[in-house]
Amino acid sequence: MRLKHVVVLLLIWLALAGCGGGGGSGGGSTPPINSAAGGGTPSGSLSPVWTLETAAASDLGQTQAEVQSVLDHVFADTATQAALLVLNGYVIGERYAPDRDASSLGHSWSVAKSFYSAAVGVAIDEGWIQSVDQPAADFLTEWQGTAKETITIGNLLEMRGGFAADSSIFFADDQTSFALDFPLTGTPGSAFVYSNPTSQLFEPLLRRATGLDAHAYLRQKILQPIGIDTNLIGMWFDPTGTHPLTYMGLDLTARDMARFGLLYARGGEWDGSQVVSASYVADSLVARSANYGYQWWVLNANFLNTPVPIDVSAALGLDGQKIYVWPEADLVLVVQTRYEHNANQGYVLSDSNFPDTCTARNSCPGATGSQTPSYDEVTLMLLLEALGD
Repeated sequence: MRLKHVVVLLLIWLALAGCGGGGGSGGGSTPPINSAAGGGTPSGSLSPVWTLETAAASDLGQTQAEVQSVLDHVFADTATQAALLVLNGYVIGERYAPDRDASSLGHSWSVAKSFYSAAVGVAIDEGWIQSVDQPAADFLTEWQGTAKETITIGNLLEMRGGFAADSSIFFADDQTSFALDFPLTGTPGSAFVYSNPTSQLFEPLLRRATGLDAHAYLRQKILQPIGIDTNLIGMWFDPTGTHPLTYMGLDLTARDMARFGLLYARGGEWDGSQVVSASYVADSLVARSANYGYQWWVLNANFLNTPVPIDVSAALGLDGQKIYVWPEADLVLVVQTRYEHNANQGYVLSDSNFPDTCTARNSCPGATGSQTPSYDEVTLMLLLEALGD
């Protein structure tokens, strides 16, 4: 199956799917949970931890029936590979498809956007970038003297750069050049438009600001500090093999994704260290347009088309990759769709090497019958609300 054939379908999903607008060890100490993150002492007998150790629901004041209801609801989507429910740092619910387990990698698709947003936040914290108000053209020098020179880094994070919705970047060989050259069609700083080239701009931004490529910076500043073994994950490059992908492209276990979710649920703190500033995390999870923060979706009434009882934000990716974060309850839920890829093929996009989640969705070219539907997200919010009571 050739890449461009698969991409035709992927582009449709990236354009239409609500999941993208179109697209180790944890340390043993247990300091007080960052007050900015909510959380605190659970109603059961266990104090909050960072280790993602397994605990009984009853030890955290919940019932196994409530946990089971969440897992059953998620796995009503028969394409699901993994579901992991974390409360106060404990895994209280974990389920995998019959031929998968805790070591199985899933693909992020646009969930990666939230990871690289965190990397931008750290670059600001470290002073490589002045603030979200700094012109991106200070680093993306190709834009100087053009209509793009007024675009701020915050505009890019909020998807307000003035760029059109587009997923054809997936066709390009040099995807960073594609993003840098992508034409301006709107007014910078105005309307929200979800655009994959916008998020690929984090690749040259991070490289030029920090001196490290985006993958290396993410590994050093985010993944390793929160206990992810970066020797056991996949980080994709564009077909040139030289440009890290920052709008997609991370292969991670469900527990890896849960660690990142817990980092954001707790205001950027990890086991006593402030990995990402609390202010940047808070700004990321707040709707800066109708339902989008800094590369995070806000699952509010506008997003779900109905009033919702809890304040949940999410990193969302194509075909059903999800990290739900509810800071007030110190709760994280990870969902992965069944993924087909042999790590021996490596992580450079090509005609024969690409992330396959369309097989599980029955949406690949030539598939017959209906696509595999996902679960109802409003119902999921109600089920999660019961766990937060």
